[in-house]
Amino acid sequence: MRRYRVMLGTLLLAALSASAAGAGGLLMARVDLPFPEAMAQLQDSIVSHGYTISRIQRVDAGLRANGYSTAAYQVVFFAKPDEMRALPSLDPEIAAYLPLQIVIYAERGHTLILAADPRKLATFFTQPRLHSHFAKWAHDMRVIFREVRRSGQ
Repeated sequence: MRRYRVMLGTLLLAALSASAAGAGGLLMARVDLPFPEAMAQLQDSIVSHGYTISRIQRVDAGLRANGYSTAAYQVVFFAKPDEMRALPSLDPEIAAYLPLQIVIYAERGHTLILAADPRKLATFFTQPRLHSHFAKWAHDMRVIFREVRRSGQ
């Protein structure tokens, strides 16, 4: 549990310290929508790009159950099922990074969305056939972030 809280705190600190989208290997956007509407837009955009949402983790519920006060905070896990099955044959260690994840967090009437930039995975994996997937995921995430951000304008 302690390791989970440290990881959560580190992710939030990194998100808050990143001043621009893409800073420090993170993709980040501020959305001018309340959390429920931003979450719906995020899910719609992910699905419209051909991904399947595998689960949504309610981090806020776990924190509240342990006595912490927090705003709405969830992690959306998503992937393309065919990639999930095929990519580990190129390098089994890629399985630890799948499915992809986007964090969505309520903040004072706005919503933040952030994710690790998938292109950074190229520093860990030398298999060139994986690099095209990393670039495609990064492109798709940027488009998803842009669509969600624009939905609040």
